[in-house]
Amino acid sequence: MKTAKTQLEGNFTSALPKSPFHPSDKSDKPNYNSNFANAILKGVVFTGANLKRANLIRSNLSGADLQGADLQGANLSESKLCEANLRGANLTNADLRGADLRGADLTAAIMPDGTIYDPNYHVLSLNND
Repeated sequence: MKTAKTQLEGNFTSALPKSPFHPSDKSDKPNYNSNFANAILKGVVFTGANLKRANLIRSNLSGADLQGADLQGANLSESKLCEANLRGANLTNADLRGADLRGADLTAAIMPDGTIYDPNYHVLSLNND
């Protein structure tokens, strides 16, 4: 008769791959440096953080401090960045499709297209084109 402990262990170990992963194995999945997909990171302080090619899809970064953060190539699609501080952040080639940037401070941020954001002259358009 299996105990609850052995049943749980069986459930977890059965999901493990049968053979060890080898670094030379190729995959069609995007290569991310870090994965914060679907994470709740409200108010987190990532000032000056290196988040190059980070997977932040559908994460909640409302009120987060990302001032000066390096977000080159990061996937921020469908993320909540309401009231986030992105002053001077580098968003070159970042995916912002469907991101909620209401109230975010993007002053002097390098936008995905390489332009510097100026709140007095820049018209922000994040269409799903």
